[in-house]
Amino acid sequence: MFVLQRMMEALDQALSGHGVIRDVILRTEHSLLEDEETREITVYVTATAEEAEQPLATVHLFPLPDGAACEVEAEIAYPGAGEAEAAARLWERARAIVPEVSLTEKRRCLKPGVPAERGVTLDFHFVVEGPETDEANVRCRQALDRFAADLGRLLRL
Repeated sequence: MFVLQRMMEALDQALSGHGVIRDVILRTEHSLLEDEETREITVYVTATAEEAEQPLATVHLFPLPDGAACEVEAEIAYPGAGEAEAAARLWERARAIVPEVSLTEKRRCLKPGVPAERGVTLDFHFVVEGPETDEANVRCRQALDRFAADLGRLLRL
């Protein structure tokens, strides 16, 4: 839990200049079959404090089994970017910011051939070592600062 807490504090500081944190959720799951517990922090971020329809980033923080590192996964949902051309342009612009970003298109139909809802989500992830030493703390902060800047740019596409 300590690694998650430190990562969340660092992420909060890094994101402050690049977006607005809407909500933070800590999830803890305990397996009934195995003596295992997992934890995850989910952070919801938008570019601005406006309530208007805008891209929403969902950032997941997962501690890795060794407890010395944390996986950071970001998913950015874009309302209104469901057309194939718009999605392709969005993906190209996003890849200029984060080369390893992937795109998922979701189509929901109520009848065959009649789309009721379309959505586009960009996602990427990376691993950050826990800030155990001063050197690791500097690398962690640099990685989270770079992530926050990239996320801010992706939210404004």
